[in-house]
Amino acid sequence: MRSQTNHELSACTAAEPTAQRAMLAVRLLQDALTLLCSDSTMPLAQTIKCAPDRLLRLPEVEHLTGLRRSAIYEQMRRGFFPQSVKAGQRTAAWPESAVQSWITERMNGRRT
Repeated sequence: MRSQTNHELSACTAAEPTAQRAMLAVRLLQDALTLLCSDSTMPLAQTIKCAPDRLLRLPEVEHLTGLRRSAIYEQMRRGFFPQSVKAGQRTAAWPESAVQSWITERMNGRRT
């Protein structure tokens, strides 16, 4: 038994509108997959930039989390809260993305 080619299949089903729509859908999906797998999408993905992360000082971290200074430093010591970074000689700050991730984890009921 010989397998039919795409041309033969389209000739057999050309009379049926439902089959035509199905063939068109298949062709569009194939084109979409080809585009997704091609290297031409790489420059587009590389041009998308994330907003720069900003550093939050302690009062803002306290406001966002609802924790006081002692609780923040205690949880940092235990590894439950993101570590601060040195922003100056006597200044500690926290990356906003790390604090927001910590908040999201708490809202989802997870504890790291």
